[in-house]
Amino acid sequence: MSKIQVEVRFTDKLESIRVGGQEMEIPNAIMTKSVEEWFEPAAGRVNWDGLGAEIKAMGFSDEKNAVYSFLFNGPEDKKREFMGFVESFCLGEEAQQETKKKTVQDYLQEAKKNQQAGNAEMAFQQYMVAARDYGHPEAQFEVARCYQNGTGVEKNEENAVVWYKKAAEQGNAEAQCVLGGCFYYQTLGVEKDDKEARKWYEAAANQGNVTAQYMTGQMYMALSYNVAAVKWYTKAAEQNCPEAQCELGKCYETGDGVGKNEAKAIELYRKAAVQGYAEAQKKLGNCYSYGIGVAKDLEQAFECYSKAAKQGNVKAQYNLGVCYECGWGVTKDLAKAAEWYRKSAEQGHARAQCNLGVCYEYGKGVTKDLAKAVEWYRKSAEQGDARAQYNLGWCYEYGEGVTKDLAKAVEWYRKAAERGNAKAQFALGECYYYGDGIEENNEEAVKWYRKAAEKDVANAQCMLGECYYYGYGVEVNNEEAVKWFRKAAEQDVAKAQNLLGDCFYCGYGVKTNYWEAAKWYEKAANQGNVDAQNMFGYCYEYGKGITKDLSKAAEWYRKSAEQGNATAQRNLAIFYKNGYGVTQNKEEAAKWYKKAAEAGNADAQCDIGCCYYCGEGVKKDFGKAAEWYRKSAEQGNATAQRVLAIFYKNGYGVTQNKEEAAKWYKKAADQGDADAQYQLGVFYENGYGVTQDKEQAMQWYKKAAEQGNESAKNAIDRMQGGGLGSAVAAGAALGGAALLWKILRG
Repeated sequence: MSKIQVEVRFTDKLESIRVGGQEMEIPNAIMTKSVEEWFEPAAGRVNWDGLGAEIKAMGFSDEKNAVYSFLFNGPEDKKREFMGFVESFCLGEEAQQETKKKTVQDYLQEAKKNQQAGNAEMAFQQYMVAARDYGHPEAQFEVARCYQNGTGVEKNEENAVVWYKKAAEQGNAEAQCVLGGCFYYQTLGVEKDDKEARKWYEAAANQGNVTAQYMTGQMYMALSYNVAAVKWYTKAAEQNCPEAQCELGKCYETGDGVGKNEAKAIELYRKAAVQGYAEAQKKLGNCYSYGIGVAKDLEQAFECYSKAAKQGNVKAQYNLGVCYECGWGVTKDLAKAAEWYRKSAEQGHARAQCNLGVCYEYGKGVTKDLAKAVEWYRKSAEQGDARAQYNLGWCYEYGEGVTKDLAKAVEWYRKAAERGNAKAQFALGECYYYGDGIEENNEEAVKWYRKAAEKDVANAQCMLGECYYYGYGVEVNNEEAVKWFRKAAEQDVAKAQNLLGDCFYCGYGVKTNYWEAAKWYEKAANQGNVDAQNMFGYCYEYGKGITKDLSKAAEWYRKSAEQGNATAQRNLAIFYKNGYGVTQNKEEAAKWYKKAAEAGNADAQCDIGCCYYCGEGVKKDFGKAAEWYRKSAEQGNATAQRVLAIFYKNGYGVTQNKEEAAKWYKKAADQGDADAQYQLGVFYENGYGVTQDKEQAMQWYKKAAEQGNESAKNAIDRMQGGGLGSAVAAGAALGGAALLWKILRG
């Protein structure tokens, strides 16, 4: 029995009738009539014998066992009306459906043939008939694809979405998956809507669509519904989806949503990697790098990274660069390291950009180019890479590859510091401490020093200790100072070792312990710290915490002195003057006194003044002596102030000037110098350079006498009537040369 299909298309009127695929000629007058009138012969001149007769007239009735099935495409009420009129010769609804199915399949087959033959327009038309006229979901999906890609029809993303939705609503899994992607990735003009995306992905996933299963897993993982994510990853992985296998491997590696099982993770990574999935190859490389689930094997890691990197995996390219830079699993090759960093950097990988910047800064594998270093640091820094932000700040601070700009240095240091970069936190603390690029603020300096110090940055620990030691930005707290000095000292920061030595020597924050002091001074001194070298020499000179040894003291004083430490230069001069630990040499003594004096050491300025006055190690020169005494006196050295007063009183190297003499005696006397106090008393008693004032004279004599000055005691007795007259006192006051010699030699 052959089946002949009669297809009727109706909108608000009869559009067409096809019988066995052939179009029936229908008079216009019939097309606008009611359904009932289709079945009746037309009156008048209209050539229409009724639908039944017209069907038979098309010649199919001669076929043996031919039966007709009717397919009505139109409103349901019209369909029911139509089927009522054909009931007498129709094969029934079941047959209609079978016929419809057969017709749709014919259209789909023809469309696919035309597609393969390159006849895209015809294929589209056939898909459209099946999609529009028969509502077939597969055809609707194909129509959507044609609109999406502009195949056989003008590209129209809006129409594509309409047809994907029609197919999806009829349960087409592929369309559901594509529609989920539209909402997830904001494609085809669709606004992002994760809820809609998850709805369509999950609908397709429930039908076994592997891509949808993977994407459903991804969406649940993003929501931290890890157990649900694992469920869908597993389904997709069982269908050999490499992306799902890799993601499921990550879950087993970390224990997210499933019991942690590193061996299972490796198994899944391998399955995905064998399929050439770059992310899995990279993850497998990580496992070999760190010994996760497998024995650590840097050569295997390198191989895995290589495979992934050659496929363009940005992280693998970065990791491969690290392997070449460090020689992990491959011969060290800085040029290749830079090459792979560049590939990754050009894809926007922030750490690779930073590392490439380092290559350019130091000429590692590339020609050194500070401007390019800054360029790559900036790219990385603008993505938020803290190390690059710190490096860029450093470039601005020191003008490397960019115009020096301390304010910008602070800006980038702050960005990095706020992201937790310890070096930047220390650098920002330094900027606040010294007022570089920002207003000086010791409280802020302490804040950032502390953050860096707590991350074990040794120099920050030292500076934080120094702040506690001197009370910069915090209350003085020697115990805290010692705590932080010790941490830094144990990391071999020479400055901290020296300061810790000071704490033990002086008993600041700890019990005085010369042995500990000498130990830390020695550590710092061996690193070249000039202050520690001087103090270690001092320990040898006086046997503090170590056996007294003047020759070793001289040796350490010399090391420090040769590095410009003024105190050590003076100490070495004293050793040469007196022959302590070295052969006595007045010329060497004068040489080192002068170096210390030129460095601003007030005591040494006084000492070299004495050398010029006495002619020790240098040619005697009162003018130069006066010059150096003045420098020392102006820095507050009481001895130099008193001697300069004597020079003015007696005209040694300067024009005699009693007023100047009185001025300098007063400065020395105010500092408690007993001889100056006595001499100032003489000046007031006799009116030398000051208005005569016996009461003032008595006050200064008493101050000097309280310190044991015998001349002052005699003056007091005399003024009270029990001693020599004032003329004698005056004579004593003016007897300068002998007195000065005694002072300078004493």
